[in-house]
Amino acid sequence: MCITVKEMNETMAAIQEWKRIKEEAEDNISALNAKAIEFLQETEECEAVDKKGKPIRRFVGNLFKATLSIGSRETVDKAEVKKLLDDEDYQKVSKVSVYPVLRIS
Repeated sequence: MCITVKEMNETMAAIQEWKRIKEEAEDNISALNAKAIEFLQETEECEAVDKKGKPIRRFVGNLFKATLSIGSRETVDKAEVKKLLDDEDYQKVSKVSVYPVLRIS
């Protein structure tokens, strides 16, 4: 589909406006998340355990349920791995994703 220069300019303007709206929404969501986390952490009645017996915080509301638990994520230092492996072995464990990147500024 080919669009005109005018339509492209309008498209880029619309993208920027939606990005602004999205950023504003994300800021609002972050503030509300902070309030919910504060409630869960400070309210004694929210103490619970999950299916595996680990402590969590839980609130069951009228429409939704909120659960706060501890998560973890393991990361690997890419530079250190490269020091430990030769190039051939590193290529065996390395995965590269390729995707289009659109930047409008």
